[in-house]
Amino acid sequence: MRALMFLPPLLAACATPVALTAPAPAPADRIAAECRLLERAQAETGARGLTVWTDVLVGCPGHEGARNAMTLAQASDATRVANAADAPQAVRAMGPRADMVFRRMITRGVPVSVAEAMVTTPEFAAAVR
Repeated sequence: MRALMFLPPLLAACATPVALTAPAPAPADRIAAECRLLERAQAETGARGLTVWTDVLVGCPGHEGARNAMTLAQASDATRVANAADAPQAVRAMGPRADMVFRRMITRGVPVSVAEAMVTTPEFAAAVR
């Protein structure tokens, strides 16, 4: 009879859903995902008629010819803009990796308005996993 007293709490514990976290992607997969995001951001920048920097894709697989085109002063300005940018609430909710990816887009030459638009894309979600 006493054993039956423990049965309801035991069954309730078994029915409680457990949050499973997916394993972190391999470094190469993270780089590829972020590069797909950067490609989309660069295309969106061009579509908006804004300055498109080759710096955006430096180091991305398949873009070995991409070179740093920003001067040191321009790169410094981009870094200041990235540091001062107010990350959208969606980015803050996703955590520090999302914030890092958001700001890295800007330091590479993606305008803040484009970076903000990218946070709702599947490419951004994949890059911040």
